[in-house]
Amino acid sequence: MEKKKIAFIIIRYGVAVNGGAEAHCRMLAERLIPFYDVEVLTTTTRIFGDPETDFAEGESVENGVTVRRFRPHPIDGERHRQLGRQCRTALRVRRHLDQLHLLGAVSSLHPVWRMSTEAERRFFLSQPDHTPAMLRFIEQYQEEYAALLFMNFYFSQTVLGSVIAPQKTILIPLVHPDKNLYWALNAPMFTRVRHIAFNTEAERHAARRIFGTSLAPNSLVGCGIEQTTAADWDQVRARYHLPERYVLYLGRVTPSKLNDLIPCFLDYCRRYGSDTKLVLTGGIDPQAGEETHPEILRTGFVCDAEKAAIIRHATVMVNPSHLESLSLLMLEAMNSRIPVLVNGRSRVMKEHCRLSGAALWYDNKREFLRHLHRLLTDEAFRTELGSRGPAYVREHYAWERIIPALRHLIEAI
Repeated sequence: MEKKKIAFIIIRYGVAVNGGAEAHCRMLAERLIPFYDVEVLTTTTRIFGDPETDFAEGESVENGVTVRRFRPHPIDGERHRQLGRQCRTALRVRRHLDQLHLLGAVSSLHPVWRMSTEAERRFFLSQPDHTPAMLRFIEQYQEEYAALLFMNFYFSQTVLGSVIAPQKTILIPLVHPDKNLYWALNAPMFTRVRHIAFNTEAERHAARRIFGTSLAPNSLVGCGIEQTTAADWDQVRARYHLPERYVLYLGRVTPSKLNDLIPCFLDYCRRYGSDTKLVLTGGIDPQAGEETHPEILRTGFVCDAEKAAIIRHATVMVNPSHLESLSLLMLEAMNSRIPVLVNGRSRVMKEHCRLSGAALWYDNKREFLRHLHRLLTDEAFRTELGSRGPAYVREHYAWERIIPALRHLIEAI
């Protein structure tokens, strides 16, 4: 019997691509191969803002998944920032209504806004990685697919593509409290699709605050983690000059994620004279510059086996991001019995902390310093926290639950 064809749509894809959303997509796509003819529609972008590293345009097969890459061709891209400034009225109004706890009620009565939507459309069409050819492909070949699974709510591919065939669209939005959630043009995407698959209750709550009862049918599906065999630790340690004890940051090395973490960690070193280093592991964005502090080491992008080894030998992992819809990296650390210190502005990660008892959160610099000091100096406490992680991950994010749940959504279309 011929398998049904499904397609994931995401802005970047591939083993060599660094990012939580991209890893999420790849794990889901590859685990659905036994049941479906799986494709991924994506761009040629590998590293944002660095076109010299782009993938080739066209079709390829990667780990059993057919990957179709479309080259970005933004419309009026040189005016992207200017166009963004021209269409912020509705965003500000919606954001203000949310601060007054009124936006959900307003959206329940009037889910689709007319204010600024045409200006916003021009803004999305001008995104640097916008791919008109991909949208045309979806429009032309939509009938060939049993389901279209769009990932990441704030890129043009998802905002504009998810409403081409909403009756067969499953949205995996990866919602986090960001200003981009307030665009009026988001409303059709969040209210007209067939189903929305959220990762956590905190993520679903954030969407309900914005779209109220007009929110499309939805459920919690989530994502598991890879059980990767770790590379030889002695070789990894020697290759990247890693110390005996280190605090690990894992993810894109970019100023937007590290502008607060690095000063806080350096302040910790000045106060306590710690011999512990901060290790930054992940692809380095071009704008990140060079780090010269002796307390900070950068490994750059590493393979999955090396990443597993680096996680398992960390003393503590820290995630300073407040823009998380799940945090696979947090789950990986918890599953490896590594305590995690996370930004309390992320309701998703704070929810993980409360439910698991395997991690701590900080709401300000003082709490960051205090919690980090205890984690680095109290071995018994660190071990106790770490011991709680694996059971939490197994209970809530096991593939044996997630893949059947996603298949049920696909089969219901």
